[in-house]
Amino acid sequence: MTRTLCFAALLGAGCVANGATLTISALDVRSNGVFGHDANVGTAASQQGGSGTVLINGGNPTAAAIPADPLDIQVIYSGLDLDGDSTPNDTVTFTLRVAKFGTDGGALRAFNQGVDTGFGNLNDVEVSMLSWSGTTTDFGAPIVFDGFTGAAAGMGAGAAFTRNVDINGTTVNLSTTGAGFEFPIAALDFLPVPTVRFDNSGGTGGSIVARHYDLQFSASAIPEPSTFVLLGLVACGLAACRRR
Repeated sequence: MTRTLCFAALLGAGCVANGATLTISALDVRSNGVFGHDANVGTAASQQGGSGTVLINGGNPTAAAIPADPLDIQVIYSGLDLDGDSTPNDTVTFTLRVAKFGTDGGALRAFNQGVDTGFGNLNDVEVSMLSWSGTTTDFGAPIVFDGFTGAAAGMGAGAAFTRNVDINGTTVNLSTTGAGFEFPIAALDFLPVPTVRFDNSGGTGGSIVARHYDLQFSASAIPEPSTFVLLGLVACGLAACRRR
């Protein structure tokens, strides 16, 4: 019977579809679209033209600032391999929510540099995953959002300034040299968490914004339909062995 049990385990393992974990790195979200991911969501210009791959509070991205609390950013992101089968044909639809969690700072807005609470202010801003949906193309495994694994702040200035802000309680520092307009970015990595908070912005001069985010998704390995049939046959064999 021991041999039969070993065979059953190997049989089950051989009939399970693959799963994978991956990170969408540096998802750069602004009022005028998502940048740096053209192959997956289209260009910012096409998004503003109404491609439907990115919507902000139900509308197309725009070059104008979008003052709103919350900001709900829906993204249809394709070209992923979450089956672990080396075929990047999976798509996930998700909605990021950016909202204020306190009263510090000004009104929340998205503009062409990122998200802030008024020019030069980034306080009490929380980014979360409002919803997500999708199944893998080849094996039909449900896609799961595991959490945020990184985030970044940016500052823009044409003069020499220093700025700082806390990302999930850790301070990042930014500075410009004054040699023309510069936009430095400071990023943090962390274990998967459900939310990212930007708070306690300090320093003077220039802008400071929530710039981009790292999102981890996964798909669990699931048994193929034939697995259940074969394991049922093994179970019948075990029952027969017990009767002997």
